[in-house]
Amino acid sequence: MQLSAPSKPIGAASTALLAEPPGEFQLRDGTRVLVRPIHPEDSDRLREGLHRLSAASRYHRFLATVSELSEAQLRYLTHVDQVDHLAWIALDPALSGEPALGVARCIRLPENPAMAEVAVTVLDAYQGRGLGTLLLGVLSRSAAAHGIRTFRAYVLEDNDAMLRIFRDLGADVGRADIGVCQLDVPVPEDPETLPDTPTGRVFKAVAARVGGGRPV
Repeated sequence: MQLSAPSKPIGAASTALLAEPPGEFQLRDGTRVLVRPIHPEDSDRLREGLHRLSAASRYHRFLATVSELSEAQLRYLTHVDQVDHLAWIALDPALSGEPALGVARCIRLPENPAMAEVAVTVLDAYQGRGLGTLLLGVLSRSAAAHGIRTFRAYVLEDNDAMLRIFRDLGADVGRADIGVCQLDVPVPEDPETLPDTPTGRVFKAVAARVGGGRPV
């Protein structure tokens, strides 16, 4: 997924999304997280979050060695229109400053407006706890509402966790390059139609607006 490009101004439709209050969810282990659309003011959170990612997690996210994000890249990743470039962030409400725990985003492909390239990033300490699936579930709801029907993902062959999540959603798996899978993932318009898998259950819980006192 690209890291820099001019971003469209935030329009009225996306302003409504940005005005939504944060949604509180519980992960499987009871950890509380806040999930909301990303804001321009989240630049420092993304910068600090990158520093908290292991080298392996950075490579899984960017398919390249990335140690810093430039100001232009941070602007691109946080000044999003929530229509063609959608991004949701998970925060830790228990810590001062509510640091970022993970981000899910998708960017619509100009040549195929019903498809968007998707990426999910979660801090190492929160991997394996359901946060990535939760973020993808929230992002999927927004994407479906904006006419996105398919996610395209590029995932390293050794990233078993993400491959499992996408396969749970019925991904068509191909090869993009040596060691890199290309997955075309249907965006569920009705999560109730998903099979009873860990991913399906989280997507159903998100769609039902289950949060706060119930784990997803």
